[in-house]
Amino acid sequence: MSEATHTPTPPPATPRRSWLRHLVALLLLIAAGGGLAWMWYHSHWQVTTDNAYVVGNITPVSSEVGGTVVALYADDNMVVAAGDPLAQLDPVPYQLQVDQAQADLRQARAEAVAAEVNARFVKGDRTNLLLGATARKDEADQAVRAAAVEVESRERTHQKEEEALNALKARIPGQEALVKNADEYRLRFDRLAATGAISGQERDNREATYREAAAKLQSLKSDVASAERGVQVSERQIQEAKVRLEQFRRALAFAGATVGQAEASQLQPDVAVANAKAATDRVALAEAKFRQAQLQLSNCLIRAPQGGIVSRRTIQLGQTLTPRTAFLSIVPLDIEDVWVVANFTEDQMARVRVGLPVKVAVDAIPGRTFEGWVESVSGGTGTVFSVFPADNATGNFTRVVQRLPVRIRFNGPQNYETRIRPGMSAHVWVEETAPVRKAGDAW
Repeated sequence: MSEATHTPTPPPATPRRSWLRHLVALLLLIAAGGGLAWMWYHSHWQVTTDNAYVVGNITPVSSEVGGTVVALYADDNMVVAAGDPLAQLDPVPYQLQVDQAQADLRQARAEAVAAEVNARFVKGDRTNLLLGATARKDEADQAVRAAAVEVESRERTHQKEEEALNALKARIPGQEALVKNADEYRLRFDRLAATGAISGQERDNREATYREAAAKLQSLKSDVASAERGVQVSERQIQEAKVRLEQFRRALAFAGATVGQAEASQLQPDVAVANAKAATDRVALAEAKFRQAQLQLSNCLIRAPQGGIVSRRTIQLGQTLTPRTAFLSIVPLDIEDVWVVANFTEDQMARVRVGLPVKVAVDAIPGRTFEGWVESVSGGTGTVFSVFPADNATGNFTRVVQRLPVRIRFNGPQNYETRIRPGMSAHVWVEETAPVRKAGDAW
C-alpha cells in the first residue's frame, strides 16, 4: 500500500506582500505605458533609419610634373597639415629648364632693347633722310631754273651779237664801194695833177679821202672779226649753259628719285616699331616660359593641399611618377568636410524637410549622439545613379520601395576627437519640430 502524497497549502498572503505585488504591477504598467508613449512619440514625431554612413571630402593628391621620387615625407595614416611636404621629385632636369628659360629671357630682353633703339634711330634717320632729300631736290630745282634763265639770257645775247655782226657785215659792201670810188678818184686826180690840170692840194684831198675810206673799211672788217669772235664765244657759252642745264636737270631727276626713296623709306620706322613690339612680345613669352619652368621646379616638392590623414599611398622611393596620377589620398577631418548621408524610404520622405534637426549616432562611437540638421535632398533615388538603373517598362516589373539620399550636416564646432571619419555607419533620427536652419528650397 503506497503512502498518499500530500501537497501543502500555502499560507494566506500577508498585507505587505500584496502591496508589493501591486506596486510591481503598477511599475510594469507605467513602464509599458512609457514604452508605448516613447514608441508613439518616435513613430509620430521622428523619422529614423540605420541606412546611413559618414561621407567626407577625400582629396586625391597627384603631381603636376613627372619625375623620379627621391624622397618621401608621408606614410599611410600620418596626420599632415596643409602645406606639409609629401614627396620630392628629382629637381635637376627642371632646374636645367629654369636655367635655359632664364638665358632665353635675357637674350629676348637684349633683343628687345636693341629693337627699341633701332626703332628710335630709324625713325630719326629716315626723317632726316627725307628732309635732306627734299632740300637737295629744292636746290636742284633752283639750279635748273637758274640754268634755264642763263641759257635764255645767253641766247638773247647771242642773238643780239649775231644781229650786230650782220649789221657790220652789211656795211662792208658799202664801205668797200666807198674805198673803190675813193681809189678811182685818187688815181684820176693823180693823172690830172701830173698834167697840171688840178692843184696838188686837190690831189692830196683825194688821197686823204681814199685813205680814210680804206681805214674805215679796215676798221669795219676788224669790228666784224671781233663780232664774229664774240658770236662764237656766245655760242660756246650757250652750249656750256645748256650742258649745265642738262646736268642740273639730271641732278633734279636724281634728287626727285632720292625723295621718292626717302618717302618710301618712311615705312621703315613702322616696320622697326613693329619689330620692337614683336621683340617685346617675345620677352613676355620668354617671361611666361621662365615662370612656367620655375613653377615646374617648385612642383617637384609635392605638398599637402589640405590637412588630414594620409591614406592609400602607392608610390615608393625611386619610382617614376607620371603627371596627374594620384599616388595618395588625404582624408580631412574638419567638421565642415564630413557629413552623413542617410537613405530614407519613399514613405519616410513625406516627413523629412530641409532644415529639420537631426540626432546622429555613429556606430564607432557608442554611447554618444551628435546634433545635426538636414542640409539637402538628392535629386534622385540611388537606383537611377547605379550602373544598371532599373527599367520599369520591362515585362518583369517588380515594385520595390526606393530610398532617397539625404545629406545631414553636424552642428558641432569640430570633429569629436577626430573620430568621425568617412565610411562609418550611423543611425539618424530626424525630429519633426521647428526647422533649425533656413533653406532656400524646401523638399
